[in-house]
Amino acid sequence: MQKVFHTRQFKAGNSLAVRIPVGMAFPHQTKLVVTREGNRIIVEPEAPNLGHLPALFAALGAGQSGERPEFVEAERAW
Repeated sequence: MQKVFHTRQFKAGNSLAVRIPVGMAFPHQTKLVVTREGNRIIVEPEAPNLGHLPALFAALGAGQSGERPEFVEAERAW
């Protein structure tokens, strides 16, 4: 369901701003991307990226040697 509201831009310091109602707001501290396409200004959450993965893998691998234990094959009575 699409939500629509009407507003006007206002001056906030040296920038123009638009008030977004709490019912349409993104969660607090969400990084946003603002794009202009012709007469439209689009505000959307920043797409997740994988830039944090190398640090995550480094943290996971800190206690890992990367070596597997020796496999000892058990005797079986076939």
